[in-house]
Amino acid sequence: MPAIAALAPHGAGADVAELDDAREALDYWETRAAALPRLAVRDRREAREMALRWRARVTEAERAAYGRGLRGALLLMVSELRLPEPTRQAGRHVARRARQAAVVVVVAVLAVLAAMAVALVALASALLGALT
Repeated sequence: MPAIAALAPHGAGADVAELDDAREALDYWETRAAALPRLAVRDRREAREMALRWRARVTEAERAAYGRGLRGALLLMVSELRLPEPTRQAGRHVARRARQAAVVVVVAVLAVLAAMAVALVALASALLGALT
């Protein structure tokens, strides 16, 4: 239970309990979506949709428990040492896009290196052909 729950106004304990339940459900659906095999298309779609719904519920529960805006986000970060759910999700999205960009860069560099190797072999064979 967060440390701020003891300092929260009357009724905030229910908000914190709801937040814990919502986070637990979100974790379940995210884990399920990641664990299902590729061929389980319907099950994976359901898990992604449920994770999306629970992510929205976690966001609303965080706002109900800690407040909206910067003050609420700071209060959440100080009391639980975690980022608000929208920020956490945005960070995951950025990391995923950065990983995809890194793969594209590595493939491009490997393609350029392969092209250079082919050009060097062609140049070496042309030089050897000209010398003989």
